[in-house]
Amino acid sequence: MMRAAIDKVRAELGCEYDMVIGGKRRRTVEKIRSINPAKPSQVVGVHQNAGSAEVEPAMQAALAAFPAWSRRTPEERASFVFHVADIIRERRFEFCAWLVFEVSKNWGEADADIAETIDFCELYAREALRMAHVGNAHAASRRA
Repeated sequence: MMRAAIDKVRAELGCEYDMVIGGKRRRTVEKIRSINPAKPSQVVGVHQNAGSAEVEPAMQAALAAFPAWSRRTPEERASFVFHVADIIRERRFEFCAWLVFEVSKNWGEADADIAETIDFCELYAREALRMAHVGNAHAASRRA
């Protein structure tokens, strides 16, 4: 499975990725080239180099999104993070392969890093739920 993931990612090397601000894809004149440290002639990906021109639109998009996000329950928020963990778990070998090229991880180290990422997502989601429960219990005791 890892060899297939390496082949898949190798075929995607050098692609350019847009930034997304407020749901809209954007490109900048300035670019950031991610280079494979083990093979400096290999471009892993090309990314947009956000600058001061992107700050205001990003802030406005965040401010516009905040009211809807702030009304989401802790359970809804946690479910998003659990979903991220599920996606990473399903695509584990692909994410490992990206680490092999991006930072020259060996397969074992890449796998450990991805497993840790999944664990952190699940830990933070569970902690958010626990803290919401503790907060609700505390608020209920103050009302009593």
